[in-house]
Amino acid sequence: MNNVIGFILNIDGDNTDLKPLLENRSMSTLPFGGRYRLIDFTLSNMVNSGIKHIGVVGSYKYSSLIDHLGTGKEWSLSRKTQDLSILSGYSSVRYGDAVKISVRDLYYNEMFLDHNPETEDVIISAPNLITSFDFNPAYKIHKTNNADVTMIFKKVRPSFSLNANDIFLDFNRYRISSIHPYDESNSDYAYADMMIIKREVLLNLLEKANAIGEWDLMDVIRDNIDTLRIFGAPHTGYLSRVNSMKRYREINQDLLDFDVMQELFHGDHQIYTKTKDNHPTNYGPDVSVNHSIVGSGCKIDGKINNSVLFRDSKIGKDSHIDNCIIMQHAVIGDNVTLKNVILDKYCTIRDKATLVGTKDDPIILTKGRSL
Repeated sequence: MNNVIGFILNIDGDNTDLKPLLENRSMSTLPFGGRYRLIDFTLSNMVNSGIKHIGVVGSYKYSSLIDHLGTGKEWSLSRKTQDLSILSGYSSVRYGDAVKISVRDLYYNEMFLDHNPETEDVIISAPNLITSFDFNPAYKIHKTNNADVTMIFKKVRPSFSLNANDIFLDFNRYRISSIHPYDESNSDYAYADMMIIKREVLLNLLEKANAIGEWDLMDVIRDNIDTLRIFGAPHTGYLSRVNSMKRYREINQDLLDFDVMQELFHGDHQIYTKTKDNHPTNYGPDVSVNHSIVGSGCKIDGKINNSVLFRDSKIGKDSHIDNCIIMQHAVIGDNVTLKNVILDKYCTIRDKATLVGTKDDPIILTKGRSL
């Protein structure tokens, strides 16, 4: 992977029902799993695959991304030496549709693509994929077939939560013969929002797209499918995508499954995140914690079931937390009942309060709210 660079896309998610959790952050820095941000998975997968130069596209909500990535040391990268670059983003929305791979984000960051003249290939990935993935087998397929583009695909499962602009692939042996939107395809193979593309091919396609005013690189690839050598590489194992509130809750719940937890966090590769040194969680004498994830630095004096608690949260005496996601620095008083609730960072719940949502319509408190 010495001649490969990584490019992580920007997805703001403003057109999803996740918007209440994205008021102060982009999709890539949405907290997940008790201590992580979504981008940690894609960034760690690239680093674990041996990619040493990675560009992350930001949005107008830059501060959370800069704060989280810091100098890059947790991922063994350095912004000082440009191993890790935070790149400017362009608007990723066009009228009537959603852009899959923004031409503008790539075109206006050509300096990053040209940073090292020895770069042969670019790996492009979305930031909202929850998976532990080694790009090396896919890269071997890419090089063996002398492919211009290698698209990583997944056999469809309902849990992938498809959208109208999702891409399906048809094959002639291992070569991709056609690319279809979700609503026009009978294929079983969905594009998994990751691809490997020759740098020179990418730059050429960007020039073509800019000349005709095209917004989506996927459309340009599809329009040139007869002249490009496009192959597929399979993704095996766990892969989920956070693209709605429903999926955000479900995928957090997936972590409570031992096999999923084992694959993501106890396999051959580690998922890195911003480190915080704090004390272990303190559990009171009458605490009950069942089928839950509890981050470090918490103080627990209540009962927790089927929930995810982030670092430094406090749960008061005789409080009951059920099917909830509680982010950092939440303070929940005594005798509180929360069911199907999502609390953003720094929320405070007074004593004896009761909040009961439903699985399909959880109650959401945005950052810093008190009740």
